[in-house]
Amino acid sequence: MSPTAGVSQISGADIAGGLSMQLKSVSRLRRTALVAGVAIAVAGCGAAATPKHHAETPVTLGFLGALTGARASLGTGMELGANLAVQNINKHGGVLGHPILMVAQDTASDPADAVPAADFEINTDHVAAIIGPTANTTAVVLPLADRANIPELMFGGGAAFDQNTDPHFFRLSPSDTEQAQAMVYYAHSKGWNKVALAFGEAAASQSLVAPVEASLHHLHMTVVANVSFTAGQSSYRSEVQQLFANHPQVVLGQFNNTTAGIVFGEIAQGGFSSTPWIGTNLWYSSAWVASVGAAATSGNVFISNSSSTGMVGATQFIQLLKAKTGTVVPPNGAGFMYDAVMTWALGADEAGTWAWPKIRAGILKAANPPGTVCGTYQSCYALIKQGKDINWDGSESTVDFNKYDNVFGPFAILNYNSSGAAATVTTLTPQVLEAAFAG
Repeated sequence: MSPTAGVSQISGADIAGGLSMQLKSVSRLRRTALVAGVAIAVAGCGAAATPKHHAETPVTLGFLGALTGARASLGTGMELGANLAVQNINKHGGVLGHPILMVAQDTASDPADAVPAADFEINTDHVAAIIGPTANTTAVVLPLADRANIPELMFGGGAAFDQNTDPHFFRLSPSDTEQAQAMVYYAHSKGWNKVALAFGEAAASQSLVAPVEASLHHLHMTVVANVSFTAGQSSYRSEVQQLFANHPQVVLGQFNNTTAGIVFGEIAQGGFSSTPWIGTNLWYSSAWVASVGAAATSGNVFISNSSSTGMVGATQFIQLLKAKTGTVVPPNGAGFMYDAVMTWALGADEAGTWAWPKIRAGILKAANPPGTVCGTYQSCYALIKQGKDINWDGSESTVDFNKYDNVFGPFAILNYNSSGAAATVTTLTPQVLEAAFAG
């Protein structure tokens, strides 16, 4: 038997149909299936080769994320978190007695790549749900999930999804609106009320500008510059000069790692390094620090990052992360995709099926109050088997979905030091932000 039996292969017809780009993802797909902790023999050779505690055939989940390109560090972090959940669920009996087989496809953070990637998972792998992708590709993937009648559990803050009405959509991370509020609130709390904005021209960055501006207006803060940074340039000296021309007390921003490396170098050359920055969770990564250089952080770069502080599910997630990687600091996106897999699995357990539409009702019942709060798969599943209602709390939020299938969570303000390490300065609860921006 082939060591990759049971992993979907690309046929000549698929390639002829325009899916040749999937060839670059096949090795990734095979690796993910192996990592997920399911014997590949299960799907290819029948029940005889199935581990004793997995008496059923697998249920396939599809992961979509940027595994190559400028945002690959985010995609691989997301994939790691999803795999941790899959391994843990399989260790404790699977979903309705079925082990999970997770297959991955690469979106390269590009809608043009995301469509065939999602199509491959839906029509070739016949996935029961899609885990991911991020906000900049969800808009093109969600219609495919709609047609397939499967849920999509995404990671990303795009404000366009704040009032989602698509029943197949679930967002496991707080909105950019809440992140914008956290950035602005922290600046205001420090007395930095004269603000410059520095965002990349990409849609994922520009989508933050409107909620940032609205939050600044609400707290009566002043915008002295709003400069867009176009990726791929060799110099940003003119943009840097515009940014600091009116002497802002703080800069709020987000742009990609390559741009950041050039911009922060020119900030140092221009003598502007003393002005603090507040960036988004995109900058909470070793790849970003490597791009700008640890010295550029120098205590003046703050990161607004969704926090696991106080989350019931965080304890087990961090234990699994440490056992797998040796670190207790999760890469960006890992916790959210861990929560996504767990939410889907417990929803299926609650509903008694992963078929639509019962899976939607199961997810909402498992995740939202009332019910007994639980933060591990085994404890939640045990309660379900006893016929008790549960209220699953995740590693990054309470996973309580509002009427738009969005969640809310605390935000940590992190501060980089000159060695490139980040520590929590303060944590802003949803209640604090709601009070500050109410009305």
